[in-house]
Amino acid sequence: MDYKYTTTFEADILTRSVNDIIVSQASLDELAPLLPKDIDFDKNVDLIGVSFNAAVVNMFNKNGDGMHTDTALAYTDQFIHKPTNIEHNKEKVVGHIVTAGFSEYPTNRIMGNEEVAGMDQPFNIALGAVVYRSVNREFADLLERATDPNDDSYYNRISTSWEVGFTDYVLAVGSKNLHEATIISDPKSIEKMEPYLRSHGGSGQTEEGLPIYRLITGEVYPLGIGFTSKPAADVSGVYMDKKPALANDNTDKISQNKKNNVKKEKNTAMDIENIVSELKELLVEKEFSKEAVASMTSSFTDAIRQSDDKYRQDIEAAKSEKEIIEKEHKDLKSSLAELTTKLQEANDRISEFEGVKKAEEAVARFNARMDVLDTKFDLEDEDRVFLASEVKDIAETEEAFASYSDKLDILWKHKSKANKEAYEAQIQARIDEEVAKRVATPVTELNVETALDEAKQTDPNISNVNEATASTENKSFINKFKDAFSRENVEISK
Repeated sequence: MDYKYTTTFEADILTRSVNDIIVSQASLDELAPLLPKDIDFDKNVDLIGVSFNAAVVNMFNKNGDGMHTDTALAYTDQFIHKPTNIEHNKEKVVGHIVTAGFSEYPTNRIMGNEEVAGMDQPFNIALGAVVYRSVNREFADLLERATDPNDDSYYNRISTSWEVGFTDYVLAVGSKNLHEATIISDPKSIEKMEPYLRSHGGSGQTEEGLPIYRLITGEVYPLGIGFTSKPAADVSGVYMDKKPALANDNTDKISQNKKNNVKKEKNTAMDIENIVSELKELLVEKEFSKEAVASMTSSFTDAIRQSDDKYRQDIEAAKSEKEIIEKEHKDLKSSLAELTTKLQEANDRISEFEGVKKAEEAVARFNARMDVLDTKFDLEDEDRVFLASEVKDIAETEEAFASYSDKLDILWKHKSKANKEAYEAQIQARIDEEVAKRVATPVTELNVETALDEAKQTDPNISNVNEATASTENKSFINKFKDAFSRENVEISK
């Protein structure tokens, strides 16, 4: 190439859809005439029409470069059909320029060559281009996001960078606005002051603190547009004509991956290209040869891409692992819920069984206790009814029942079968003793008569002693005494 120097003029990117206009700073709707007129975007759904301000004429940019009205008029049309790429990477072409013109600064009103001629005030070089959605869907999606005010991550994050080659320059000192600056064209003065230029590693200021810039002169070679995330010029905006068809299923058929949108801000192609571009600028500023810059940037690009690919693979692996863990966690929660339900059902059945068993044990215990009391006491029906109401409320422990039984032994001593048997045995013993005494006493007419007189007759059919010979049953004398002293006839005092 015949040019000695290159520079870039950068601007923010904005878009407009068919049904909606998105605006930043000045309205870009004025740039609509720069959109290509001979392309049917309804049929060419893989193309995006854009227009934008590329540079401000008669004003110096952040890189310290600028151009005069005459230069802009002479060379702006040469941008037509030049490529658009990502971060000035010639291998990352994403479209091409189709129209060129001028717009008013800062209103963006389209201006003709005649109106621009002779102006010393700032105005814009405006271009129209197409972007190939099918070539880099990821970038196309990012471009749309950068124009969406609702996208906090990417809105106004992308700009355009116009790259030009040129053969010569003069210096402008004292002001950012060209018409207010002092022009220095003497070669010796330029050589002396060049070290202050940003492009030569300087601070952009003279020893006196005055700003110093390069004013492009000589032959100019428009090289194309780079989409970048580093705006450098006081221009902003891209007008994008996005057809609704790009959002339907036809677009999905073009893309190899429907989900291939920019989700990771630190892992986009724009980030990689931006890093390489910055590195390239540093190398150029240090005055390395173009071949050395190209070689080093190529090596760095490969290394960065390898690291980026590995990082992406690690991200995907981590994502897959996370999905597996989440699925396992979900399955575990489901299994735990099922196990909890079964455990609850088992507990309910156990509780039910224990309740039935406890009721059965209570009935058996009640019956056993009633049997014990029935065995101990000589009970009437009303006694059993009373005991039933008492026994059912006694605690389960044997101690509680024993205590209750001991109380009954005292209160119902007269009903105790053991006491009654002992009482009857005592009566029988007294009778037997009394009979024995009487038998041992000599029988006299007096005491027999006395005993007979004291005895009570228990059976009126029994004849007296004088009729004993007529009885079929012959009783002994001792048995007669026993009959006379039977329980019914004898009362024993206690």
